[in-house]
Amino acid sequence: MSNVLEGKVVVVTGAASGIGRAVAISAAQHGAKAVIVSDIGDAPREGGTKATTEIESLGVPVRFVRADVSRRQDNDALIEAAAEFGGVDVMVCNAGITAKADGFDVTEEDFHRLMSVNLDGTLFGAQAAARQMKANGKAGSIVLMASMGGIVGAGMTVAYSTSKGGVVLMAKAMADALGPDGIRVNAVCPGTIDTHLLRTNPGIAAATEGFRQRTPLRRLGKPSEIGDAVAWLGSDMSSYVTGISLLVDGGLLSVI
Repeated sequence: MSNVLEGKVVVVTGAASGIGRAVAISAAQHGAKAVIVSDIGDAPREGGTKATTEIESLGVPVRFVRADVSRRQDNDALIEAAAEFGGVDVMVCNAGITAKADGFDVTEEDFHRLMSVNLDGTLFGAQAAARQMKANGKAGSIVLMASMGGIVGAGMTVAYSTSKGGVVLMAKAMADALGPDGIRVNAVCPGTIDTHLLRTNPGIAAATEGFRQRTPLRRLGKPSEIGDAVAWLGSDMSSYVTGISLLVDGGLLSVI
């Protein structure tokens, strides 16, 4: 597709399925030197071929590292795997979950589990990547996966929106903290993207058609379109871009 990530080692969490899988494959298509794929398991929820198989077919070196991002030590081990190729250049903190029974009455257990993955996991992954980038003297790029739900709230996603709003502000704060080291930090905020996760969350699935009809482009987004946006933020083409929350939502939040 392009060579905007040529020479760069890309690490993607939550990369077995959905948006993360598309981001990892897109990185390879955009010329990445190597891709480190990480998730709890390597089998896609949607079925079909594994992300590693797709990336290998593109002739790009790939490694799969099993990790629970809510555990700091798992993130450290994941980033260490990038050392084989010279260290991480682009870190994509994508791993995230939803709560099946989100909303005002979300349970304590569901709330804390969601926060541990969506916020703790994002923080730990970014910290591990930044430490390696600084040790290697690299001016890297860290991309945090937020959501349009982190920009606007909804009663059916109280916990999820809270977590993704935290990711949006985390990107801004980290951009300031890491900017002097030449490390850029940005968030990507997908809109309604056609993924397994969207189709299997009852509340979100029920609202999807209404979102589609209201979206100026009148369609759902494709996971690959998020992958392309992440590739741009990871590339030198966005070298003066940091601290932003990039909406990739077909214009929905411009008119909602």
